[in-house]
Order: sequence, then structure tokens, then C-alpha cells
Amino acid sequence: MDSREYLSLAAISPAQASHIRLDGENRCATCDDRTCLHVCPAGVFAWDESGERPLVCWQRCLECGACELVCPRGIIKFSYPRGGHGVINKC
Repeated sequence: MDSREYLSLAAISPAQASHIRLDGENRCATCDDRTCLHVCPAGVFAWDESGERPLVCWQRCLECGACELVCPRGIIKFSYPRGGHGVINKC
């Protein structure tokens, strides 16, 4: 079973507010690595060239927390969504 098949076993019930916070996103503009754009299996992060900042589509988060772990500047703050929201496993 490849990763796309595993992703089909998860449903997401997003909360009304983001559970991923950027603490000092203006510092992202000078980040050379931008690992957050590459590590997320759900593609939560995208780069806004005009605003020189990351865009966060938290509604598609799979709650792995990798984004916070790989951010070299400690800007990304991940927490789990409040009860009743987030990833729902179908298996």
C-alpha cells in the first residue's frame, strides 16, 4: 500500500481556528531552508512570494507535528486541534 492509499484512510474535521501558529513569521523571509514546505505530507505549507511569508492551510493537517520539529528558527508552533476536530481514522 503506497502513501496515497494510506491517506485515503483518514478524514479531517477541521476546527474553526488554526492549531498551527507562526511565532514571528517575518523571520521566515530570510530562512534559506524552508523545510516546512517540504516535510509536510499533506502540503499544509506554501510560499507566498509577494508577501515573502508562508501560507498555512491548516485545515488539511494530518497532525504529525513534523513542521514544528524541522523549523530551524522555532517559528512554527504546533498543537493538536480541540476535541472532536482533526484527523479521523476510517480503519
